[in-house]
Amino acid sequence: MRVVHVLFRPGGLATAVTVAVAVVLSWPDVVTGLLGALAGGLAAVVANQAGLLASVLVPGVTLRKLVLGTGPRVADRSTPDRIVTVRAVPVILSVSVRATTAGRIRVVALCGLVCEAVPAAGGVLLADGPFTRGLATAAVAALAVSLVPARTATSTSTGWLLFRLPRSAAGQAAPLVDQVLRAAQAGDLRTAEQLAVRLRAHHPDLPPALAARIRVLAAQGRYAEAVVLAVRLTAGHDPGAFAVLAGLTCATVESGQLDAETGLVTACLAIENATALGYPRHRLNGARAMVELLRGNLKEAITLARMAASATDDVLCRADDLATLARAHMAAGDNRTARQVLTEAEKLARWWPRVATTRTRLEVAG
Repeated sequence: MRVVHVLFRPGGLATAVTVAVAVVLSWPDVVTGLLGALAGGLAAVVANQAGLLASVLVPGVTLRKLVLGTGPRVADRSTPDRIVTVRAVPVILSVSVRATTAGRIRVVALCGLVCEAVPAAGGVLLADGPFTRGLATAAVAALAVSLVPARTATSTSTGWLLFRLPRSAAGQAAPLVDQVLRAAQAGDLRTAEQLAVRLRAHHPDLPPALAARIRVLAAQGRYAEAVVLAVRLTAGHDPGAFAVLAGLTCATVESGQLDAETGLVTACLAIENATALGYPRHRLNGARAMVELLRGNLKEAITLARMAASATDDVLCRADDLATLARAHMAAGDNRTARQVLTEAEKLARWWPRVATTRTRLEVAG
């Protein structure tokens, strides 16, 4: 059922059609045509992200995330407010920016669209063989799909940014939501809470506003209150909301604000729902590690927490995963390794509640 669900999304249908067209246009040299299609798809994605990166030259647009490549992290200059990471295999580019107004959001989308049109136009003009025909087919298909207003747990299309978000309630609330998140990320919790009160007053049920308020509560260690909001957020069947609920529920149990039996059942159900709705399984490793730690399965908890910390680029999420890893090593009786791991977490966010409480536990353990 999940495979069928993916195939009938715009991206899944476009991929199937692209492969079929590339095979027809490159026959009989199908392999070369498919390699061209792969190159065209990657070129379209990189071009779109390069356009988003170029948009930071526009006043009112700032860089939030720049990740070059995939695989193991080889360089990192990230702060809680801005992610800059280089990974081992430089085949992909991932960019996220902040825009202060709805008009700036449109400018960001147009920058991505213009750059994404370059490989599509170039591929069409230069299509004179199996490889270039495959490249042109994939680049044009990627451009068409990006214009479809769509949002998933892992991506937001150019069409969504251009046609839907600016005129929506989420677009109007975006500047305030961004202020809340930036304050929370920086550990300025007093400012974050003041701004979150404004969000609650003006946008009480808006999903992005709820997500921002959840972030503030988690940064304050008020997990039980955050869980209540996370449950409300899952009403929209957003797989990311279920992922958030899973992690928060485990933190609530860990802090003694919820009994373990109820918390573990809720967390496991949230993980299952997130997976069923298409949330990438590897992005659930942090929550799964916390579940295994609470169950006492320390070997599994250590493996999952290490994988989660290695994969995530968000500084606070990485600090949280490292706190889980340190707690798992402590539970296994290896306080020396726990201290080493926790020191790494403290370099990222010493003030983060799970990092701070883990340090307290280590000091008590001696």
